[in-house]
Amino acid sequence: MSKLVSWRSCLIVLAMMILPVGLLVANFHSGTELVRLRNAMVFNVISIEQSQWPGDRFPASFRQEDAPLPDAIADVIIKSQHNDDALKTMLQQAAVLKLDQRRRGGAIQADVSTTLAQIQQQRGYCADYTEIINVFGHALDIPTREWALAFDGFGGHGHAINEIWDQQAKRWIMLDVFNGFYPLNQQQQPMSVLEFKQQLIADRSQIILKRLSDQTFGFKDDAQALDYYYNGRHQFYLWWANANISYDEHLLIKLAAKVSPHLEQMTAIISGQFPPLMAIAEPENLHMINTMQRLKLMLWVLFFYELLLSLLLLVMLITLIFRKRART
Repeated sequence: MSKLVSWRSCLIVLAMMILPVGLLVANFHSGTELVRLRNAMVFNVISIEQSQWPGDRFPASFRQEDAPLPDAIADVIIKSQHNDDALKTMLQQAAVLKLDQRRRGGAIQADVSTTLAQIQQQRGYCADYTEIINVFGHALDIPTREWALAFDGFGGHGHAINEIWDQQAKRWIMLDVFNGFYPLNQQQQPMSVLEFKQQLIADRSQIILKRLSDQTFGFKDDAQALDYYYNGRHQFYLWWANANISYDEHLLIKLAAKVSPHLEQMTAIISGQFPPLMAIAEPENLHMINTMQRLKLMLWVLFFYELLLSLLLLVMLITLIFRKRART
């Protein structure tokens, strides 16, 4: 047994660890493909019916925010006069994001306080905005949840939006703050994400886009906007949490974030803090779902393979060090 443990065998184990990771990176090297890997590790599937729970009865598995507000958030919260109207209250609050000013873009990928400050400087992308709307919902006691849609088989080419719960009307309301609108039906009533999605498929000419500001509307015109969402009509999914503040405050995630966003997200996934991705299953997207489920299995097998080899390598190195000391 002692002959099997050598510096050469350590190098062999190290090569066995590096090779599959290298092959993975070679095949998933772009930013959007790295997001696909992340999405696959937390990928789950639900039906449309399983996504239609009301905002006053969240599923027990959905991680809701319960942390205190950071000072930077508390300082901008507006005590609304529209307490019975969730949409008016949220739009009044969202105005602190300076939605009438053009954005310079760029992902922020930081804690909620930093994200808020950067958005107010006209930076950020869609997921930064949905994060802050989730936090505003927590501050204003307006239930929120975050949807996304993809254009590349649940990978990184996609978009994130919010839904807020109108307790008075007992319905969800879609709100795309980043692109500056919310959809209405022909009766001028706000639509939910699923209503919007279904109407895109049935007859998108019946959808009215209510702009928050002409300056920051994210498209040339309404037709271009509807084309954009139509292209992702079979790739809608829910993020199964809105606990953005708690996520930031988790000690391991906070430490990993100081190193890199990739390490932060991997730490969150391994520790169970990263929200599950709940894809809406439909006959038209089952091939994409099957692909993601196979990728998920492969990634978790690879993770435990790497973990096992890491432990083996550690034991071998400890053995060699003690053997060297015994000889001296």
